[in-house]
Amino acid sequence: MFVLTNAWRAVTRRWVISALTVVVALLVSFGTIASLALLQENDAAHGTDYDAQNPNAMLRPTAATQAKMKADDAKSTVSHYLDITAYEPYAIAVQEQNLAFTYSLVSTVPVRQTSSIKAIPGASDASSDKTGGEFQLRSFYDGNAAKSNDYGTYQVVQGKKLKYTDTSFTGALISKSVAKKNNLKVGDKFKVGDPTKKDKTYEFTVQGIYEYTDGGTAKTDGYAKENRENVIYAAYATTYTYGVTTESDESKDTWSKPDLNIVFQFSDVSTYRKFVKIVRQKNLPKGYEVVSPSLDRYEASIKPLGEAADRVRPVMWALAVGGCVVLLALVIARSWFGRTDEIGMALVSGVTKPRLGWQFAVETLMLTVVPAVIGLVAGGLGAGAIGAALAGGHATPATSGLVWPLVWETTGIIVTLAVVALLRPATFRNANLFKASEVKA
Repeated sequence: MFVLTNAWRAVTRRWVISALTVVVALLVSFGTIASLALLQENDAAHGTDYDAQNPNAMLRPTAATQAKMKADDAKSTVSHYLDITAYEPYAIAVQEQNLAFTYSLVSTVPVRQTSSIKAIPGASDASSDKTGGEFQLRSFYDGNAAKSNDYGTYQVVQGKKLKYTDTSFTGALISKSVAKKNNLKVGDKFKVGDPTKKDKTYEFTVQGIYEYTDGGTAKTDGYAKENRENVIYAAYATTYTYGVTTESDESKDTWSKPDLNIVFQFSDVSTYRKFVKIVRQKNLPKGYEVVSPSLDRYEASIKPLGEAADRVRPVMWALAVGGCVVLLALVIARSWFGRTDEIGMALVSGVTKPRLGWQFAVETLMLTVVPAVIGLVAGGLGAGAIGAALAGGHATPATSGLVWPLVWETTGIIVTLAVVALLRPATFRNANLFKASEVKA
């Protein structure tokens, strides 16, 4: 009781330094765990989590090639399309290397608007004879193919998803904007026109209405078909049955030639990288590059996390290192300076150095243990919300693998500070008892 009472009196007597010690201990513990949680999540996102992705891969025109592909000139565009035979060498080479993969496909053609469905107009105006139509009809072979959609990720907000294996299925997905413009509802029917044969139409049923979820914006400064809101999504089985996405000699150099993309799917990033190497060794078609829409989306999703980590990292080091230095300075200022007379009087009164040292240590524990615990608990509980605010919504929870090592490290720092305070009475020279009271140790 003697030690606690005297320790509390000493703490309150030098209240300015004591208050600073509490505030610094609280800030250091809170800021360190919140910062480390974000940095740990960033390391995982760019390390183990990245390597564990199931990436897809596609052969896509480079930016330079795309610049040559004119939306109102079929020949300049479809001449750069790859047909099914162009993919065969890569599939064979991958199989020879015993790389595990699956594949799917995406096919796209422009289609014309009709009296039953009108597209959202673009800024440019051109005849559908030149553009092939105001809509893009994109068909997916299966759900994996849909995940590679370079127009962006979307979700069905009304109706149901596509059926990929039913050849009698005529359902399609239209955007919420197009549905509103045409007053179309789930279950309604509409027709689109063939890109080259004006009198030929294809009838679809509104299976569902979609919205994009990737946060991108619609392109409205070009032709109508370049606006992703004007994309109609369907199952490949449906469009193949209609014949609208079937390759033929008749469709050569016309908008009826489908833009066919084979989507390779891999179990991990390592296999994907081997695939990229093989494709390059097998002479990638001129003007094309290997891309991974899924990895691109993942990298875009963790970009805010990486940027936040770059901002937080120096702050964390400043808190962890600078904060500990400040705490040490405060402990030294409170324990080692201005207390010579106090120590001398205690020794004269019969208080032993060990007991007095324990009092000094308890003072430090009073000022650091509670705020450190509060800071760790508050920082650990708030790390997810703090990280989400800094990293664009990416969760950054404080895991047990982070919390427990930090608890032990914090304990070690607090014990070290207590020992620093304890050493002041222990190193007090008894000769100081006989000096004038104004002499300071």
